[in-house]
Amino acid sequence: MKKRYFKILLDYGHLGNGNSLEVARYVTAKNCVDALFLGNRMPRVKRKREKTGVIKVIEISYSEYLKGQKKEADHAYLLTYKSRKCS
Repeated sequence: MKKRYFKILLDYGHLGNGNSLEVARYVTAKNCVDALFLGNRMPRVKRKREKTGVIKVIEISYSEYLKGQKKEADHAYLLTYKSRKCS
């Protein structure tokens, strides 16, 4: 089966009460439903009221996918990581 490329718009949380951030992520999947499930399982995605944090799934070309991957690498919110301390 051929790989397909998708741009997923996600509603990211953990920014305070009622606040969110719309972030585009670029993924490969078999179809748009698999891309939706993949986006919904990503960390920090809001899933409370609507049960999904995915706003939109768009099929894109391979060149758009590569450009999107470069944008993701420079996105400040996606680069933040807090390590957890176990005692």
